[in-house]
Amino acid sequence: MEIKVDEISKIIRQQIEGFDRGTDQAEVGTIVSVGDGIARVYGLDKAMSGELLELPHGVMGMALNLRRRASARCTSARPI
Repeated sequence: MEIKVDEISKIIRQQIEGFDRGTDQAEVGTIVSVGDGIARVYGLDKAMSGELLELPHGVMGMALNLRRRASARCTSARPI
């Protein structure tokens, strides 16, 4: 088996061109209160209704009630 430098270079160039340069942006909020399975979170200005949120300790929640410049209320699920 013969190693062909041109073929290897071509494959490497294709992989570099196809590399995803996108970034992962995260928005961090502050939990203000928790009770009855509802966490009141402040600082998630860009959260959308129905969006899945990651809370501390692996708990996931869904944004339900969004107020302008206020808070997102989310129901918390079991830790994952």
